[in-house]
Parts: sequence; structure tokens; C-alpha cells
Amino acid sequence: MKIIKSSSALLMAVVLSLSAKAQATEFIYKPASPTEIAVNLQRVEGGHLERFKKAYEIQRLSENVYWVSLSDYNVTVLVGKESVLLIDAPYGVGKRLIQAIKSITDKPLSAIVYSHAHADHIGDSSVILKELENKDINIYATEEVRNSLISHKVNMPAPVTKIVLDELYFEGHNLEVFSNFNGHTPDNTAFLIKDGKHKILHAIDLVHPGSLEFRSFANVEDAIAYKNDIDTLMRMDWDVMVTGHSNLGYKEDVKFVQTYVADVQNFIHQGFPLADFSTHLKGDTPFAWYQGYSNQIIDFAHKQLAKKYRKGREKEFDIVAESHVRVMFWAMFARAL
Repeated sequence: MKIIKSSSALLMAVVLSLSAKAQATEFIYKPASPTEIAVNLQRVEGGHLERFKKAYEIQRLSENVYWVSLSDYNVTVLVGKESVLLIDAPYGVGKRLIQAIKSITDKPLSAIVYSHAHADHIGDSSVILKELENKDINIYATEEVRNSLISHKVNMPAPVTKIVLDELYFEGHNLEVFSNFNGHTPDNTAFLIKDGKHKILHAIDLVHPGSLEFRSFANVEDAIAYKNDIDTLMRMDWDVMVTGHSNLGYKEDVKFVQTYVADVQNFIHQGFPLADFSTHLKGDTPFAWYQGYSNQIIDFAHKQLAKKYRKGREKEFDIVAESHVRVMFWAMFARAL
């Protein structure tokens, strides 16, 4: 009887193992191609350092839409009937970005769209205008982005000249505008381009495909809103995502982040009843009380997270994971979640 139970357990373990492998995502890695349209789950081969050292890489996503990567920053290029629209213009890559666009088409650049008011993603728009000697290039953004640039006195990017609302029409293409992504920044904007049968989403600093997220979930301004942003990405209808950094993004990448964030929150919840605030009431500095209390919960959650996510990505986990727990802890603590 013991043998039967042991055999059954072994069989079940094998079945579960095979099932897990069957469900595991197998991405397709190929060199970037400016002519061949990427298929589902296709990644651009090569690591971060290799990509950083290249002048640029171009991957065609549809008949008229291209992913362009420069020094680990990604932008979207849309070729219209007569000219080109560019979404984002990262700082320090403007001249190379012009070269990349010229390698795609001889049509002139007529429009630049801002995703949000962080200069690292849009700072070289002014450089592009200067290099092209064209002050008539339209700079599009939502009112939130424009106001954020003004209120924070971000002067590096070229000033916004046209405000976009729910849609942006460009030479035969309709870009759906989503201004409801408020975690990374309150003004973060996503753009959905439908080109033939392809649905390309430009959504920045929400997901880093193939890796854990940057520290504090890419320096989120609101970790709870960020969690909601990830849930929103999962509900939306799109095929491939141009992210701010790393590789091409897919729903599988978003699902990984969604599960990771849920685990961070769950482990924090598990840590709350284990910590007794009264034991940290030592000395006359309240800051020390909260530091001891919060660190006890954060350390617990971080250790639980390591059991599930550290293996195989030790270096990046040790750099960023604790910051994920810490930023989420304080967001939850402030809201009594």
C-alpha cells in the first residue's frame, strides 16, 4: 500500500511538472529586423549591455510601426502617408534617433508625442528639432503632461504645442490615448496603435520585459496606483508593447508583474501580525520606532519573496527587490490596506 501511494505521488509530481513546463512561456529570440514584422512572443536577442553599446536597434512591429531601442531606451516610430510620428525622445540619443528614423524611411519627421514629463524619456526632443532645423515639428502631449512640465520647470524637452485628448489622428492612423495610468507618474500616458491586424501599445515605465522591475517599481509615485495600472494593462486589448526599457513586451510579461506585485502585498500582509509596534518604542525619537516596526515587516516580506523569485536572478533581485517591498509597504501602511 505504501508503494502504491508513493507511486501515485511520484506520478502526480511528474504530471504537475509537465503541466508547468507546458504552460511556461517560450519566447522567440531573433536579431532585430527593420523589415520582418515580429511574430507573437518574439524578443530581440542580446543582453542589456550589448544593446546599450549599439547605436540603435529597429524591430518592425507592423506595416507602419517600428520599435526603436537606443541605449536601453525604447521609442515608437509610426510612418504615415507623408511623414513620421515619434513617441518619446529619450535624453542623450536624439542624433542617433534621427539616424534610425532615416534608415526606416526618407519621409520627414513631423510630430513628436510625449508619454510623460520625465526628461530621460523626452529630453532630446529639443535636440532633434535643432538637428533637423525644423521648428514646425508638432509636439503633442496631454494637458497633464504639459502642466507637469511647466509646474516642475522641466525645460530640457521642447515645449508642447498641441494638446491631445482621447484620440490622436495622424495621416490615416488613429492613436487611442489612455491617460488613466497614474502609478509611475500622475501624467503617464499610453497610446494604442491599430495597424492592420496588429495592435501595438506604447506604455512606458510599467513593465521591464524579461527582468524584475527597476528599483521601487521604476520610482513609482503611487505604488497602489501602479498595481492598478498593471491590472489595467491586463484588461486592455493589445498584442505587443513598446516599453520604456528592455525588450518587447507581451501580456505574459504583465502577468508576471501582476503576480509579483500580488505576492509583495500578500507577504506584507503576512508580516503585519508578526510585528508588535510596542516593542519598538525605544528612545525618544518616533522615527526610530517606525523604522524598527517597518523594517521588521519589510524584512519578513523580503525573505518570503526571495524564496519564490531570487533563484536564477540573484543579482538583480538583491539590487531591487527590497525597494519593491519598501515602497509598497508604505503605500499600504498609509492607506491601512
